[in-house]
Amino acid sequence: MSVDNARRAAADQAVCLGSRAVFRGKLLGQSLESETEVIDFEPPRLFATRAIRGPRLTTRFELQAQPDATRVVVDVVGDVPGGALGSRLAEGFLRKELMASLIRLRAIGESERSHQV
Repeated sequence: MSVDNARRAAADQAVCLGSRAVFRGKLLGQSLESETEVIDFEPPRLFATRAIRGPRLTTRFELQAQPDATRVVVDVVGDVPGGALGSRLAEGFLRKELMASLIRLRAIGESERSHQV
């Protein structure tokens, strides 16, 4: 899903186990809204969510400190409609969207880091 808007389901709740977020965006040209719940949270190294509404995906982000960088390991599993063909299409799309998101996140992090130095 290409996310256009994201918000906490409970605006006053901090991100923690059980907290939820609502995302709006497009998937294969169709408008879509999904809601996820945090199922694993170990700052600053682990964050995982599962969809409770929308595409039934579980996503896990693990951050691993490296000498001059941070390695991000992303694991996404779930059921998508369309059988094997749907799975292949979804995998390609999700890979592209996640890479674009991670590139944007890296640019933000590097920008903030350069302002701190």
